[in-house]
Amino acid sequence: FNMKNQCLHGMSLLYKHYAEEIGQFNDIEFMVKMLEHATHPTFRDRMLMFLCSLLGARLNVKPFIDCNGVKPLVDLLTLAHLHIDRPQIHSATNAIEFTGSPIDLQDQEKEWHYTDKKGEKQPPVSYTGVRKLLDEGVITPNTKVWAQGLGGWKDLKDVPQLKWGILAKDMPSVMTLSEVTSTILDIFQLLCAYYPSRDPDGSVMQPLPRVKRYLSDPSVLPHIVQLLLTFDPTICSRVHTLLYLLMEDNPLVPRFFLTGAFFFSLMYMASDVLPLCRLLHLAHRKQSFRIDHDNEIIRHSVLSVLLPPALVCYMTNHGPIKFAGVFLGEYETPEAIWGKDMRRYLVEKIAAHIADFTPRLMGNVRAVYQYCPIVGVEYETLQNELFCSQYYLKHFCDELRYPDWPVADPVALMRDCLNAWKLELEKEPCKLSKESCLEELELKEPNPTQQQIRKAYFKLAAVYHPDKNPNGRERFEAIQTAYEFLASQKVQSDAPDPVRIALLIKTQAILFKRFSEEMSKYKYAGYGLLLKLIHLEYVDPDMLHKTPCLMDPAVELAYYTVHNAPLNADELLQEGGIDLIHEVMNKCFEQLLPCLLYTSPSPRDS
Repeated sequence: FNMKNQCLHGMSLLYKHYAEEIGQFNDIEFMVKMLEHATHPTFRDRMLMFLCSLLGARLNVKPFIDCNGVKPLVDLLTLAHLHIDRPQIHSATNAIEFTGSPIDLQDQEKEWHYTDKKGEKQPPVSYTGVRKLLDEGVITPNTKVWAQGLGGWKDLKDVPQLKWGILAKDMPSVMTLSEVTSTILDIFQLLCAYYPSRDPDGSVMQPLPRVKRYLSDPSVLPHIVQLLLTFDPTICSRVHTLLYLLMEDNPLVPRFFLTGAFFFSLMYMASDVLPLCRLLHLAHRKQSFRIDHDNEIIRHSVLSVLLPPALVCYMTNHGPIKFAGVFLGEYETPEAIWGKDMRRYLVEKIAAHIADFTPRLMGNVRAVYQYCPIVGVEYETLQNELFCSQYYLKHFCDELRYPDWPVADPVALMRDCLNAWKLELEKEPCKLSKESCLEELELKEPNPTQQQIRKAYFKLAAVYHPDKNPNGRERFEAIQTAYEFLASQKVQSDAPDPVRIALLIKTQAILFKRFSEEMSKYKYAGYGLLLKLIHLEYVDPDMLHKTPCLMDPAVELAYYTVHNAPLNADELLQEGGIDLIHEVMNKCFEQLLPCLLYTSPSPRDS
């Protein structure tokens, strides 16, 4: 045994330094079988290190793939979840913090079924329960067991989690379980690098290279993604890099979000976020995911319910490198408002959302996350902000702090402001009620908890999801709408918000003032809204005493539309705007200078 390990170690060193000179290794298939049948951690580790060195030679890659060498690596990939005593990042906030210690989690979910000595099926036990039954002699390494993720009933000794996590737990090893996973991820990255998705001319290759098809298969990809829940920087960085290689030009990328990848990625609290940001930038707008929003970037981004909308636009417009800088730092500008407290709050929200899955994964590393949509995360910092186009208008209108903030397309921002203004005035009461949504989710409890709401959603979604029931799309959409309504604790107002209207008006005035050359080429399309607002404010007795005062920015906007764009003068005159503004001016004089307007001159004055 020791001789085998020493030989493997020596061959690993030789291939590590002289892979190309040595060339093809003819017994790769035999080595793969030895890895599959390994029972000692030291031999397993030495074999993995040798295979990693072996694949440094291009000639060995195809024989390795041909003998199905990827499969035993996938079987070992999830062992990192069993490494519960790894050092945690000091600043990390992860799901474990919200649900208990790893040891407690392993004893929480009873997912392992087994048979007794007579071959009769017994009630399921937890992962910790399997260990106790083995110690007590109730079960043996040859006992048949089953849990989700296994193809069928297997001998306990043939299940990787039980073999390496229980039977071989006290045996010496060269690598920790996290290092085993890291080595396998390095091998997968190496294989993907050998088989790019594009040819030398830049054309997408179809079909996808075999190794990428295997690793992105729905039976394998979720287990790669779920390694992000280890929160181990050495693992997470490799996972993000591998996922980028797999999802690039992959026809399966629209369903990538169903693995929970975007949830798990955004829970990562370490500082090496560039691989994460590259993956988000690549995939966030390619998902089969849409929300109702007037901004095209937000409408098509799966991140729009997790990150502030401006941050999603910032990543799209400026790329992953600049986004990584914002994501790690403290920013407060018209284009990005983000900080460590907001990031931690996001992690807490996601952790609470997936809290049901974390104990399952700790007890069964082959468990697969069942996707459930999250209700949009609302940040208290942004409560009084208005996002339009790709800017926060409250900050944009702060001309003392941001007097010359660049605007990529002022005409587009003007158009978006007018659309937002119109939508604000057309607000309607919500047609949903709590009672109707409870009925839709078949909930009898009048005040269900978030966990009960999620479970009801899961139960019905499993029946009516279009992938499982082609005739259930309409019912599924109603179920999802009801779930989002009940899960959201934000009360939507059905009345126009004067603060939002004031920001929209001020933004338009700033655009006319700062970008007069660009704006002078177009007629102002908002006179109908503007003059209606001025009239409503004019007939209000508290016209100049309201908070906010809308008359001031409205008249200022009317001035700049004419001053910087002469095309608008005739339009304003035809709409009756000149006469209306004249009446407003008279009313202002009446309120400001009553003595001059209402006191008749005395003979002495004349």
